[in-house]
Amino acid sequence: MTIWDDTADSTKELMFTALDYALENAQLSDQPFTPFSFARQADGTATLTRFAVAPGADVPETLEAAREHLASAEPGITAIALAYDGYTTYEGDRTEAVFVETHQLDLPRTLVLAQRYLRKDSEVHPLGNPMLQAEIEPLVLDFREA
Repeated sequence: MTIWDDTADSTKELMFTALDYALENAQLSDQPFTPFSFARQADGTATLTRFAVAPGADVPETLEAAREHLASAEPGITAIALAYDGYTTYEGDRTEAVFVETHQLDLPRTLVLAQRYLRKDSEVHPLGNPMLQAEIEPLVLDFREA
């Protein structure tokens, strides 16, 4: 069994919503998009937060700051998805990809999903299906029960 098997359908839906929105953001510019997160409430609503790159900072520094921000969750949040732009290697080929780290707060790990894409004629074309890349330490380390 993996965390994927224990993940609620509503959390998977949040993950794929973030993935779709990340692909839309990737199409806006040749530069990496501003990382963002969705925080899902118990009632099913989600809140979008963007993590702007600070002057002099780079995307990894911005992601570190985003993860620090997301480490504590407000009451009522049941899942968080953090999305960003980057690169992955698949079968020896390095390609651009969007990544979504999703943590269902009652589970001990975070799922990392990647969608490779090709940029052609100012459009983003997904390559293959989204891939489950890893299970990592939880995004949220401290949360208060609703």
